[in-house]
Amino acid sequence: MIYNMNCIQGAQQIEDETAALIIADPPYNLKYGGTNQNRQRKHRFNIMKNDDLPLADYRRFSLAWLKQAHRILKPGHHIYVCIDWRMYPDIVRWLRLTGFVVKNCIVWDKENFGLGWNYRYQHEFIIMAVKEAKKNRRIRSRNQSDIMRIPRIPGNHMVHPTEKPVDLMKRLIENSSEEGEYIVDFFAGSGVVPAAAEALNRKWDAFEIDPHWVEVTMNRLRNLINPK
Repeated sequence: MIYNMNCIQGAQQIEDETAALIIADPPYNLKYGGTNQNRQRKHRFNIMKNDDLPLADYRRFSLAWLKQAHRILKPGHHIYVCIDWRMYPDIVRWLRLTGFVVKNCIVWDKENFGLGWNYRYQHEFIIMAVKEAKKNRRIRSRNQSDIMRIPRIPGNHMVHPTEKPVDLMKRLIENSSEEGEYIVDFFAGSGVVPAAAEALNRKWDAFEIDPHWVEVTMNRLRNLINPK
């Protein structure tokens, strides 16, 4: 189910150590509004909530949701956190502060670079961490690279400023969970994790603070069930 609420408050309603997998695509705190698509060079979207915070506030926000994520995740299971190179060192440090053990950094290769200058961006990071236990879950196959080459969504087709491909989320879900298991999405955005979870027969809950994106997620799921 998709809940229109802050993920910190939403996760407080979940019992300890019940989630088999957590996926989080949090605001990167970069005041990002999507790819410029007009002559006035204005962003296509409004700045997302919690994406324009003083660093101290962003740190408190991040530690609060990571603390909840650690509490609800089963021991030995995985969390994936999407981030880019600018905030990567901070998120790694905060993951460790909240008790996670960072296992790897996956590079999402988008195949095509975006707009910009001084080397145009073609990748983002996905941090893989675990809630350490005597026996930690391994991903489904040893034949998995830490580089995932999946095309990005073209800017004029994106419905959310930081939208990830559903196929990317499917890869993570398949690698770190089994059919019927319960996963939690802390930042639903336009609903790519719920869509991937539905397609792969996982139970799921997702949180999104902005009612507009909740409606976008609901539309995505309705289209998945009843394609036009």
